[in-house]
Amino acid sequence: MVMEKSQQYVTIQQPLKLDAEHYGYWTMSIRQAIQSPKMDAWFPVEEGWTAPVVMDAKGLEIPKSKKDWTAKEKTVAKNNSTALSIIFRSLPMSQFTRVQGCTSAKEASYVKRTRLDILASEFENLTMENEESIEEFSSWLSSISQEAVVLGKRYKDKKLVKKFLRSVLDKFQSHKSAIDVSLDSDTLKV
Repeated sequence: MVMEKSQQYVTIQQPLKLDAEHYGYWTMSIRQAIQSPKMDAWFPVEEGWTAPVVMDAKGLEIPKSKKDWTAKEKTVAKNNSTALSIIFRSLPMSQFTRVQGCTSAKEASYVKRTRLDILASEFENLTMENEESIEEFSSWLSSISQEAVVLGKRYKDKKLVKKFLRSVLDKFQSHKSAIDVSLDSDTLKV
């Protein structure tokens, strides 16, 4: 009698490649890709990771030999390695070259700081185009605001309303004036 060996396969979906237009989606995709196989793999992204150290005879910290790592130290290192690998695979070469020397998933995930800076610039420079409708412009403003929320920055309603009113084209001046006269823009919600 021939016994067949059972094989199990785990499929891990390749995370979306980072691009400027879909950063919020990329962030959520990366989080899910890292957390899916093991929830603890996300901790190094949030908390950081450093290789274990020991004190030498002079009282200086030196790297601990890998053969002396505890089971917990090995597990945390493996979680960091898993998260770092997923982050690296999801970056285009232009972003990867900025973080290729990182040893911590948290350090590599600072791509988001750059994206937040870009979003802030987009927010400040956002203006309504002549062919845009109020709905389209409002959608762009909302999109920037929501992506910022995913990255940990929240624009206050007051700032969003003021940006919206400042950016509305002259052809909508009568609507803008009606809002200014009849409502308090400091308390309006987007």
